[in-house]
Amino acid sequence: MRAVVAALQLGDLDPEPLASGLSSLAWRIRAAGGDSVLRLPVDKDDGVGSYPIEHALLARLTALDAPVPAPIQGSWLIPGWQLDPFSLASFVPGVRLRPESSEWAAAPIAAFLRLLHSIPADGFGPLIEVDGQLGGGCNQPEAGLQAAFEGFSLWPFADTRLSAHPAWLLNEQLLSEVEAYAELVAEVASRGPAVIVHSDIHEENILEDEGRLGFIDFGECFIGSAGWDFAAIAYFSGWSLAERVAVAYLAGPDPRRVLESLPALALCFGLFRWQQDRRLGVDAEAYNEAFLRQTLARLSAR
Repeated sequence: MRAVVAALQLGDLDPEPLASGLSSLAWRIRAAGGDSVLRLPVDKDDGVGSYPIEHALLARLTALDAPVPAPIQGSWLIPGWQLDPFSLASFVPGVRLRPESSEWAAAPIAAFLRLLHSIPADGFGPLIEVDGQLGGGCNQPEAGLQAAFEGFSLWPFADTRLSAHPAWLLNEQLLSEVEAYAELVAEVASRGPAVIVHSDIHEENILEDEGRLGFIDFGECFIGSAGWDFAAIAYFSGWSLAERVAVAYLAGPDPRRVLESLPALALCFGLFRWQQDRRLGVDAEAYNEAFLRQTLARLSAR
């Protein structure tokens, strides 16, 4: 990290550690002209990873005045760069979104999602950039989801059976109830139009600062149904906030059809997170089970 900072002549050789995620380590670089964030991969054998496509997306969001980090520099842009891969972007101030702020936060979250979802992009799946145009590398919604969630068995796609889910043996009755909604989940997931979704919106990626919100961590963006973002909000922050964000996002006279479809994607997203938690050794059994039960209750009330 210090070698990269010195090579870039950023001045501050003792940056402040910010976060350690699954794929990146981040530091805050303080400077008179404005603070920035330096990210380096946890495993440098991964190379630049998603950094280039994140910068491409952030440049478009910045042009729309979205409250996101503005891209500054990347190792892939410097000819002959020999040190670790890196991403440098502007610093977004704030603390993680607090539960007590969720009441007023719904409107700015919805406004940000409208900006993100408005960016032109073709195809499905993980973002790529070809000749200056953002798109997905897949031609079909299901193939795009399989690519976006690569490494996980994503129910109900690709003939995935819930009996293979790692939580099946202890929750057979619950997951059998989930199975009844397989066709609805598949239909909602392929319902257009497809947009760029953040897919990882939670309190650590939503920063509040004196009544304003900022949004970070775009490494898991993909092209799919807009509902994935609301499903993520429901999983991480609760159904109350997710539904308020959805109503503000739609800003129309009759949001019922969209609101009714959101729990379907949330079932899929919740099962994915439960599988991921088990793989990472995270003890979130009670939370994951409760989320699926809350989601099933919403579906049964349709």
